[in-house]
Amino acid sequence: MPLLAKVSEPREQARSHRGTVRSSEQPKERNVVDKMQIVQYAGITVMFPAALVIAAWLWVGASRKIAFLWLGVLVTAYLVVGASKILFKGWGIGLHDLGIAVFSGHAMNACLVFTVLLNLLCQQLDPRFRWPALGAGLLATWWFAINYVAHTIHPLPEAIAGALIGSVAASVFVFNLKQYNVSHIPRPALTLGLAVVLAFSCMPKYTAERLLDHIAITLSGADQAFRHSS
Repeated sequence: MPLLAKVSEPREQARSHRGTVRSSEQPKERNVVDKMQIVQYAGITVMFPAALVIAAWLWVGASRKIAFLWLGVLVTAYLVVGASKILFKGWGIGLHDLGIAVFSGHAMNACLVFTVLLNLLCQQLDPRFRWPALGAGLLATWWFAINYVAHTIHPLPEAIAGALIGSVAASVFVFNLKQYNVSHIPRPALTLGLAVVLAFSCMPKYTAERLLDHIAITLSGADQAFRHSS
C-alpha cells in the first residue's frame, strides 16, 4: 500500500452524498467542492517542490548559508505540524479545549512557502518590497486559510493554528533575509523554478496522511489511527 495517498477528486468525494442532499443545500455543496479543488494546491505536491525551488534560488542568488537557513525553517515548521498529527493519530493527543486535534499543514504551507516565494519574486523588482510583500503574502494566505482551508479539510481553529505556525516561520526567515542581497537571482533560474512549480501544480495531488498514519500506529502500537469525531 503506498504511503502517499492520492487526493480524490472533490466531485467524487461528494458524489456519494448527493442523493440525500436537499436541493436547497446543493449550491453550498458545490461551493465546498470548488473550494476543495483550490485548497489542494496548498498541499505537499505543489508546496514542497516550491520550497525546494526557493532553496535553489537562494543558493544561486544569495548564499549557501541563507539557503540552509531556509531549509532549517521549513523543516522545523513541517516537524511541528507532523508532530501534532502523529500525537493525535497515535494517542489522540491534541489541544481539544481549543478545538484543535492537529495543526493544518495546508494553512502552514500557504503562509510559509507562498509568502516567501512572493517575497523573493517582489525583491527582484526592488529590495524595498521585502516588507510590503511579507504583509501582502500573509494577508492573502490568512484569508485563504480562514475562507478555504477552514471550510473544507480542517475546523477553523486548526486552520488558524497552521496559519500561525507558517506566519511565524515566514516572518523569522524574512527578518533574517534582510542582511542578504537576494535581488539578483539569475533570470534563467527564476524561469526554470517557476516552470517546476507550474508543472507540479498540474500533477495529481497527494497527501502524507497514510505515511503519518503508519508512523503513528507504529510508535503507539494502536490498532488504527485516531480520526476526527466529525
